[in-house]
Amino acid sequence: MLKQTEMCFCKSCAASTHHILVLVRKPNPFKNVKNRKRKEFIAGLIKGLMVGPFIAAMDDFSRHLICEKCGTTTIDD
Repeated sequence: MLKQTEMCFCKSCAASTHHILVLVRKPNPFKNVKNRKRKEFIAGLIKGLMVGPFIAAMDDFSRHLICEKCGTTTIDD
């Protein structure tokens, strides 16, 4: 497993410390919708054409930074 760390300012520690980066997939907006697969495809296609496939794929994730010193989690959307 890859472990990626970043140096960030922690509000709880009041210092720059190492943080572990975890990517968490955002919930699906088409969860209980009729014709879900078709709507997911169309939304993904439009988003991919507008901003590019890599940025469109990364938009489905949120960044969670966990402080190695105190364990505080910060969520960046």
